[in-house]
Amino acid sequence: MNDQNLHPEQLVGRLAVGTLDRLVNLLFARPVQIVPLLFFIVSLLGAFALSRSAATESGVETRFVDAWFTAISALCVTGLSTLDVPNHWSWMGELTIMLLIQLGGLGIMSASVLIVALFSRTMGFGIRRGLAAENSGITPGNVRPLLKLIATFTFTFEAIIALWLAGWLWLGHGLPLGEAAWKGLFHAVSAFNNAGFALWSDNLMGFQSDWIFLSPIMLAIIAGGIGYPVYRDLWTQRGWKRISLHGRLTLYGYAFLLVVGALLFIILESNNGRTMAPMGASGHILNSLFMSVTSRTAGFNTVDIGALSDQSLMLTSMLMFIGGGSAGTAGGVKVATVVVILLIVWSEIRGKPDVEAFGRRIGDHNQRRAISVVAFAAVLVLGLGYLLVALSPHLKPRDAMFEAVSAFATVGLSTGVTAKFTDSGKYLLIALMFIGRVGPITLFAALASRRKPVRYHYPKEDVLVG
Repeated sequence: MNDQNLHPEQLVGRLAVGTLDRLVNLLFARPVQIVPLLFFIVSLLGAFALSRSAATESGVETRFVDAWFTAISALCVTGLSTLDVPNHWSWMGELTIMLLIQLGGLGIMSASVLIVALFSRTMGFGIRRGLAAENSGITPGNVRPLLKLIATFTFTFEAIIALWLAGWLWLGHGLPLGEAAWKGLFHAVSAFNNAGFALWSDNLMGFQSDWIFLSPIMLAIIAGGIGYPVYRDLWTQRGWKRISLHGRLTLYGYAFLLVVGALLFIILESNNGRTMAPMGASGHILNSLFMSVTSRTAGFNTVDIGALSDQSLMLTSMLMFIGGGSAGTAGGVKVATVVVILLIVWSEIRGKPDVEAFGRRIGDHNQRRAISVVAFAAVLVLGLGYLLVALSPHLKPRDAMFEAVSAFATVGLSTGVTAKFTDSGKYLLIALMFIGRVGPITLFAALASRRKPVRYHYPKEDVLVG
């Protein structure tokens, strides 16, 4: 039919459909752009919802910068907040935050798997491979089972933890059943997704001697932070010796950092009168273990982070930067990435041409990706962290830099200065949280999808290094 014979409404409809079709084709032509764009759009929708008067206890609208900060922090499962969560937000605001946490916690990989599963019939193999490139072993043929595994494991585990927490808050702490159920569900979602949002003004400091409450929180943080590829290995291979190299590096690295982190926190804080000194031996063990777990991107705290020694803040920053497992709910540069870097250094020290672990050789492209991700993260944190310090002369440099690391690693731990940043500082933290959640993984996928065969090589020449 000729466009001149169309009714104006039909013409507008055809133009709208054509524009939408071109937009979809543009996105699928560059698949690594889809997830960041979706995260950005959802964060704006969340900010709009949180800025409404119905989302606050006082009935007064929230400033956009604070609403967007909270929405980004929840969606990127960070946990930083410029406002007192339990006292500022109404039940509708808290529900919005929990939904954003759940959406963000499913992660970049889950969103990519979902896109591949929905559009696999219309997308080329190269695009599907690019979307699934974040995790070795995930192919276009197994995205549907993986998506089912992700959804089933996530909601089942959260339900179990929610029942545990709700039951203990009701029976052990005397909360009304409705309040106990809501707080149990909220903290189960927040813990499993490594968000760190809590419905108490002092976070979880009121539970610093409560093993029954903190144990499921730690269990949920670890379960969410290890990463779905490891669970896929454990489920499908059904044998430790058959688990992939990625799974072994992640599990060994995670366990090592967990134990060493806890021991170092005991050493550094057991004599600190403002944190763990007043506690007994049981309290030292519980809170040091909890700090080691939560520093890996959960953001909950049972002690005053601002009262930690400089050494403990440095240790926390290191653990935050490393983060958890790939394709889980944790942030950071990821455990396996750091282990690969250490293996490269170890091989160089030993003078071995190959980088090896558990009888397997790590490919050159994996080594370059690991170096690229860590270098990208380090330069970004140092550069934007310095800018944040410059924009916050009224704050101690250590506090501003700690906040920058916490934002980029999507952890949420703070020395208590989040609300003291200027609007420009808040927007910079928003950028750090967003980039920290989607940046390294998007870079990783982009690098993987751009691998091309090379038909020639330039003459080799050595460069003096070190």
